[in-house]
Amino acid sequence: MIYIFDELDKVDDEYLKNCEMFLSAQRKAKVKRLKTFQGKLQSTMVYILLRHALHLEYAIDEAVIFEYNENRKPYLKDYPHIYFSLSHCKSAVACTISESEIGVDIQDIRPVTDRLAKRVLTDNEYNEFLKSTSPDEYFCKIWTIKEAYLKKTGQGIGSILSEIDTNKIKDITLVQDKNYYCCATESDMNVRRYLYER
Repeated sequence: MIYIFDELDKVDDEYLKNCEMFLSAQRKAKVKRLKTFQGKLQSTMVYILLRHALHLEYAIDEAVIFEYNENRKPYLKDYPHIYFSLSHCKSAVACTISESEIGVDIQDIRPVTDRLAKRVLTDNEYNEFLKSTSPDEYFCKIWTIKEAYLKKTGQGIGSILSEIDTNKIKDITLVQDKNYYCCATESDMNVRRYLYER
């Protein structure tokens, strides 16, 4: 299941403050270190989304603690058999949980420079980018697939993106919205949207 919350623009200071009671001490400390409202918002809401997902799928209701492996990939300290991945962008936050390694990425569709496209895309992908009638959307789609894949493998964004051929990445679920793309590294996943409630 892919969980998405894309009503970040509705969340205000009061709502965010009310969410604090659902955060672990670890997550509260992380949120406190963040300087901007946007950063605090994303970090809080993606954690709330994870808690929501864990409640629905595993009836886990406590504030979970993260540990990190040697590649800095997070896992649940008390539930290492449950795999998860989190992502956020300006428009939305996303979460996936699975019984095997998984990755998720969500990215806003925004203008992309030719220089960035050349740095990220394989030669074939770059040719498709040049031919595309919506190059910004095409780039965003490819980026989310690559980043979700790297999160699944634990390699991280430091990898050379232009060496990753998305045509060879199988078993993905891609969600397209007018503002963003979201990709999870399992096929045929259902999408559940978390709705803003006052």
